[in-house]
Amino acid sequence: MMPYLSCDGYKICHKNLYPPGTEFIYSNATARKSRVEDQNEIVVFGIQYFVQKYIIDDWNKNFFSLPIEDAVEKYKRIITNYLGADAASTSHLEYLHNLEYLPKNLQVLPEGTLCPIGVPFMTFVNTDPKCFWLTNYLETISQTVTWLPITSATSAYRFKKMLNYWAEETSSCPEFVQWQGHDFSLRGMSSFESGCVSGAAHLLSFNGTDTIPAIMFLEEHYGADCTKELIGGSVPASEHSQEQSYYQEGVDNE
Repeated sequence: MMPYLSCDGYKICHKNLYPPGTEFIYSNATARKSRVEDQNEIVVFGIQYFVQKYIIDDWNKNFFSLPIEDAVEKYKRIITNYLGADAASTSHLEYLHNLEYLPKNLQVLPEGTLCPIGVPFMTFVNTDPKCFWLTNYLETISQTVTWLPITSATSAYRFKKMLNYWAEETSSCPEFVQWQGHDFSLRGMSSFESGCVSGAAHLLSFNGTDTIPAIMFLEEHYGADCTKELIGGSVPASEHSQEQSYYQEGVDNE
């Protein structure tokens, strides 16, 4: 995938729509509202993964490490057949390729922070005046990648608060809460990556999980180490296929 085309189509022409002389664009990422009436904050999570995979690795592998002719030709071919030849100018990409890095500064609240809704959790600004177009060019991919981990981390935190409350009210073992919010969601996600990201977000609040890849995700992107700390755990368990394999005719199989 070409990272310089991982955006909404309307953003391609924006470099020509800012006022002449524009040098810096400063933008922010903010959770604007919640559909849950009393949910007034979000859990910040997934930013480090987004930066590592989609800002550093993806751009280095699929843009900066390519010969400039290859990178430009791929862009021109897609855009010419998408918006027309007049929209396929590449001087801005050629300049960026010669820089050999993305001239962009991101400032982010520490991951795990409870951020009030309406307050920016991440800001963006270009650091090279010729790359003012880059700031909002990366908006699409940043929202695509960070929405799920933030939403899942916030949901898990909300469930954890609810379980903690009722554990204090009704239980003599409130520490069981860490295992009662158990994650079985991997097979129900939109993609394997979604399952890893969402499962990792869940582990910010709980220890119980059957999403093994979430453990590896946290080791790869967040420096966790399952040999030194409890990241997530489960128990050996059966499923319907084993239970039903013992079926006997004429016997109460319950």
